[in-house]
Amino acid sequence: MKFIKYIALSIALSFIGISCNMEEKPLFPSADNLYSSIEGSHTVLNGCYSGMADFNYYGADFMHLTYFSSGLFTSNRDASLVDIIALQQTPSLNFVENVWRASYRVIGRTNDLIENLEMIELGDEVEQNNIIGQAYFLRALTYFNLVRLYGGVPLLTKNPTIETMNQPRAEVSVVYEQIVSDLDKAKIMLRDNATQMAGRPGMYAAHMLLAKVYMTMAGNQTAAQTDYWTKAYDEAIEVYEKYSLVSDYRTLFNEASSNNTAESIFEIQGNVENTLRLHQLFTPSNGNAGRSVWGRIKPNIECYDMHLAKYPDDPRHAATFMTEWTKYAANGNTSTIKTYPVFTNRNNKDKSYPWLDKYYIRETTRSSYDTNMNFVVMRYADLLLMLAEIENELNGPDNAYQYVNLVLERARNSGDVSSTEPADWSGLTQEQFRADIMFEYRYELLGEGHEWFNDRRRGYEYFKTNVIDVHNNHSGYDFSVIRDVFLPDNERNIYMPIPQAEITSNPNVTQADQNPGY
Repeated sequence: MKFIKYIALSIALSFIGISCNMEEKPLFPSADNLYSSIEGSHTVLNGCYSGMADFNYYGADFMHLTYFSSGLFTSNRDASLVDIIALQQTPSLNFVENVWRASYRVIGRTNDLIENLEMIELGDEVEQNNIIGQAYFLRALTYFNLVRLYGGVPLLTKNPTIETMNQPRAEVSVVYEQIVSDLDKAKIMLRDNATQMAGRPGMYAAHMLLAKVYMTMAGNQTAAQTDYWTKAYDEAIEVYEKYSLVSDYRTLFNEASSNNTAESIFEIQGNVENTLRLHQLFTPSNGNAGRSVWGRIKPNIECYDMHLAKYPDDPRHAATFMTEWTKYAANGNTSTIKTYPVFTNRNNKDKSYPWLDKYYIRETTRSSYDTNMNFVVMRYADLLLMLAEIENELNGPDNAYQYVNLVLERARNSGDVSSTEPADWSGLTQEQFRADIMFEYRYELLGEGHEWFNDRRRGYEYFKTNVIDVHNNHSGYDFSVIRDVFLPDNERNIYMPIPQAEITSNPNVTQADQNPGY
């Protein structure tokens, strides 16, 4: 790939932000200096994390790409209603290309770090391994995102040369082999939770991510058809009781209490100087005094209705959906806007859909959308739901209830007054448990970046039945108006298209290699 030319020198420049006249003596550290100490190596590692938080990756465009095309979200951005939200994305769509490019930028940086640090000894073997382990973890996570989004992708694990920079698409199975290999190394090399730096993934994060990988590889197969469920259990159980649920679900999404909690397993770090665009994406246009937010992402009405129908008194419902908000006019005047379900007209940009409360800007009097809030990629409640699903696949529901019921118990005790809902599960068949747990991910984790992946990992028929058909058959929509988007029944939407820029620039990836339907 012509845009993947990462060497340590270019990394140093991009990390430190120093520019210089070519006729002057360079002021940036040399590659040798960066890799000559633990401190310098952390500088390189910081650049890997910076790439993860970049606007074109987890900072914003990863959300644009995966939320918009999940089938569960809509937008105030009219242009997106007719392409990606309608599952009509093209190979040249900016979100399709931006996430690909940003992902390979991170891969290039992690490759450089791994390749350089594995050739030297810095005198602190434990911390050197910890740094390398984090690079393996980030590379594995990024390839895991890529292979789930795009299918087989070019596989780069070394600093590219002129001869090696343009790689063909690797088979999906080969990409997964690399991901598993990286995580097997990461879980050995990473520090444990007690000694790991705050905000960095410890060894159990690698175990959890590997469990997700094996669950995805299992797909819709039963435990009798594949051993991936057993492998997933072996990894997930390593994480069990290594973290704990916070007592109140609502504190997970309060900016003052949300970062690096006891429940957090891995999150993308942000701050007001290098903000993630959470408030900007999820707060309605004119939803703060500075009128600086976009209102890009909001839940579909079936997300609201299905959660309410399943658990009418679930405290998570109010903590997930925002149905009344303050709108700021240019002159500073404010008005209260009530949305769905109070407002049911289907063609109003401000009112026809609820908002996601989890990343909503709390201090609406602020002029800026900048936030210290992190984006949580993996948390312990997700791990408990994973263990419940895995145990049910292996042995049925009897020993699976214990995991999901911990999540439900915390949920019903997260209101101002304890609720009787969601009640503990019992008395389900294996098939009923399998169906219910897939929706429990949605009720617990809505808007946290899992929908695209969870609803597709069991195959297209699952996605069609439980996302497309549910959406298209909802009686509350009017598909003759612009705001309500009818979703096509098209199997191509199990993957994104390979970006046009990659096909144009890489002679080893041609139009013949494009995903079916694009």
